[in-house]
Amino acid sequence: MSVLRCTQCSAVLKPYPPRHRCPECGGLLEYELDYERLKDRAFQGSFNFWRYRSLLPEVKNVASMREGGTPLHRAERLGERIGLKHLYLKDETRNPTNSFRDRSAALLVSNALDLNRECMVCATNGNLGASLSAYCAKYG
Repeated sequence: MSVLRCTQCSAVLKPYPPRHRCPECGGLLEYELDYERLKDRAFQGSFNFWRYRSLLPEVKNVASMREGGTPLHRAERLGERIGLKHLYLKDETRNPTNSFRDRSAALLVSNALDLNRECMVCATNGNLGASLSAYCAKYG
């Protein structure tokens, strides 16, 4: 990550500590990648979500339940049927709560730990709620 940029006033902020509102105008902040810096990036470490940490918002405390690193399965017959020579399906059911939402939950709970938050609230009736519940239960 390079910077946080305000979507309203275009203020530029350092990416750490993590936050979502601009201190100048209250606008939403978005992470802005420096694509030139990413060109020759080599990823190291275990094959999981945190392997790509250099692309993610900075966090000091990592909340992880071994999310990511899920397998790809070649779907030859489906690919033939829809005219694709190389079609692969990502098996996200291998994540801790069987959902790709575990990736975002890991980052959100890591962010909350960095900010010393004692609770999280999420309006959902789906997989994100289940995932956040699991990560919050583990990391308090």
